[in-house]
Amino acid sequence: MKLKIMYILFSIFFVTSALYSADLSVGITGWYAGWKMERQKDGITANMDEILYIGPSIAYQFSDKWSTTLVALATPQKYTWDANEVMELRRYDIDLALNYQISRYIKVFGGAKYLAFSYHNKTNDSDGIHHAAGPGAGISFTLPLISNVYLLANLSGLYIFGNQKEDKQTEDTSFNFYEVGANGSLQLAYYIPSAAVTLAAGYRYQYVETYYTEDTQNNSDLEHTFKGFTFLAVKSFNL
Repeated sequence: MKLKIMYILFSIFFVTSALYSADLSVGITGWYAGWKMERQKDGITANMDEILYIGPSIAYQFSDKWSTTLVALATPQKYTWDANEVMELRRYDIDLALNYQISRYIKVFGGAKYLAFSYHNKTNDSDGIHHAAGPGAGISFTLPLISNVYLLANLSGLYIFGNQKEDKQTEDTSFNFYEVGANGSLQLAYYIPSAAVTLAAGYRYQYVETYYTEDTQNNSDLEHTFKGFTFLAVKSFNL
C-alpha cells in the first residue's frame, strides 16, 4: 500500500510539472552522514561510521509562488552495526514536496516522506527491510549574503507509518510501527549566472524515533540520529 501511495505521488509530481512548469532544475545531491541507533529497551547503542548518500535532486517552478521538488538519496555502501549483533545496513531517504513561496526569503512546504533501511544480520543469517512512508512538512529560509551567495536553512518534521519484515531460517516475521522525526539543514550556496548552475555545501541533522505497535514485548523502540556534511550541484533550465 505504501509503495502504491508513493507511486501515485510521483505520478502527480511529473504530470503536474509537465503541464505547468516554467523552470526546471536538475542535479545531484549528497550527504556524508553517520548513524547512531539506540534500542530503548536494553540501551544497546551502535555508532556507525559516516558513509555517502547520493541521488538526484529535481525541482519544477510552475508559477511565481508554487514549485515541486523531488530528492532521492540512497547509500551505495553499507553501514555496519557491531554491537550485540553484526549487521550490514543500506539506507534510503526520499522527499517529494509541494512548495509555496511566502516571500522572497521564506518558503513553506508539505508532501510525502519515505524512509527505509534494508539489512543483513550476519549473526543469525537473516535478511530484512524496515520501511515507512507518510506526510512531512516544514519551512525554509533563503538569506542573500553577497552577490550570488546565499545562506539556506531548512526545518521540517515527519510522521510516517511502516512495516518491518525479516526472513529468518526458522520463521518469517512482520511488525508494524510508526515514526516521528525532525530534520534540519544549513547550507552556503553560490549561483553561477553564466552557467545557470548552483553549488552548495553545508550540514544536515536528522532525528527519528521508531515505535512498534505489535509484539512490543520482543521489539524495542528505536532512536536514530543521522548527521553529516552535505553538497549539492544543480543546473537550471528555462522551459
